[in-house]
Amino acid sequence: MSYSNQTVVHAVDAIEHYLNNKLPETKLWEHSFVKKQIDRREHQETFTIEDHIRGMVYSMLSSGAKWDRVVDGIDDSTGKITPIDELFHNYDMEYILSGSSDFFTERIKEICGATQSTRKQMEALIKNNIPLLSKIEKQYGSIDSCYKKYIDEDSTMKRLIEELSSPESFLKMNQMGEALNAEYLRNVGYDIAKPDRHIRRILGSKVLGCSVWETVPIYEAMDIVQSIAESMGKHCAEIDYLLWMYCANGYGEICTIRNPKCDICVIREFCIQKKEG
Repeated sequence: MSYSNQTVVHAVDAIEHYLNNKLPETKLWEHSFVKKQIDRREHQETFTIEDHIRGMVYSMLSSGAKWDRVVDGIDDSTGKITPIDELFHNYDMEYILSGSSDFFTERIKEICGATQSTRKQMEALIKNNIPLLSKIEKQYGSIDSCYKKYIDEDSTMKRLIEELSSPESFLKMNQMGEALNAEYLRNVGYDIAKPDRHIRRILGSKVLGCSVWETVPIYEAMDIVQSIAESMGKHCAEIDYLLWMYCANGYGEICTIRNPKCDICVIREFCIQKKEG
């Protein structure tokens, strides 16, 4: 384990202790939807096309939803977002395909806010992504059977994410880049990091110094999280979740992109920028 990895291990320990004392139990890793899906997969439960559609919808919403508006609607026992599940009729494929992107966009706006991308995401879901998931299921027997051949070739799942994200791949999910596809896969129980802007920044050269890049490249960020997880004996998704919570509004709100709370930060001693300052 390199020095930077050892440093970030201590930092993650400090972050976990801080969050465990600051946040309500329902917001912690053990109660998260992703943790519950990883548990399901580790118990070899079957993931249906409805599970995959839910995972994709949650992923799309993660790019701009105001989660403080849906906290009361999250089921503590399952981590599921009840008002979103009800909107999509528990991801009944025929119901969603018979609807319109305008209808779902307006309802999402009422529940948790929408972004400029929401309408395009809903259109992609209806016109491309759900029909593609259905086609994959018919061809391979299940969606996971199709994904398995890519995971067997590359257990880090970067190859699968590339296929789901590349416009030249028959698996391409519209309006879904690498970060959203990683989130989608986590939402159906695959243990990987979501390399979003928070993770790529906090691991970068200005904060925890795990990379020469200030904003860590997507696949390098995934490798770093995996290395930390192996060192700590935790799931990749748990390390990702802890780092994300420390940065995210409505959760830790410490190492935020705008106006970080450096004066009360519990990882100041590990922060490259603070050392240089």
